[in-house]
Amino acid sequence: MKNIINKVLLLVVIICGGSKTGFTQKTSSVKIQYVCTPCGIKCDKEVFAGPGQCPNCKMKLVDKKSIIHKSVSPSDLSKFLKSSKNLVILDVRTKGEFEGHGEPDFGTLKNSVNIPISDLEKGGYKGLDKNKTILVYCSHSHRSSRVSYLLTQNGFKNVVNLLGGMSEVTDNSVRK
Repeated sequence: MKNIINKVLLLVVIICGGSKTGFTQKTSSVKIQYVCTPCGIKCDKEVFAGPGQCPNCKMKLVDKKSIIHKSVSPSDLSKFLKSSKNLVILDVRTKGEFEGHGEPDFGTLKNSVNIPISDLEKGGYKGLDKNKTILVYCSHSHRSSRVSYLLTQNGFKNVVNLLGGMSEVTDNSVRK
């Protein structure tokens, strides 16, 4: 019986005092920074300690490293459009907004295609070419930032969001 007790005690020492016997438990020192799923408002820049829901926009909190799309400002848009090859210009507003029936009408970019966000969230991006650069825009950059995130999460590597959307585009040379 004494022999069994000694073996049990030895096992307890090995399990509980593993670091003293050469066993160590590694823990990651890298902390995940959580941010809200891009929504195009100020809370996109807030960092949270854990997963959950953004208290401001109610979007799901995601690992900050998962947000990999780029952005272009309205002031740099013309230059971006001229220098980009193999480009799809994606308007994610409703068909009515795209056709100029929104209130107000912010216009549309030249050579753009319209796939509303509601269609894209149901898998409507499957017809897009993952090898092309995709410029995503809407009216105020709320929907386009969400779609930019959606596309990168589904394998698109070169996605660019138009900051501020059509409401901030002042260069008429880029409009239809």
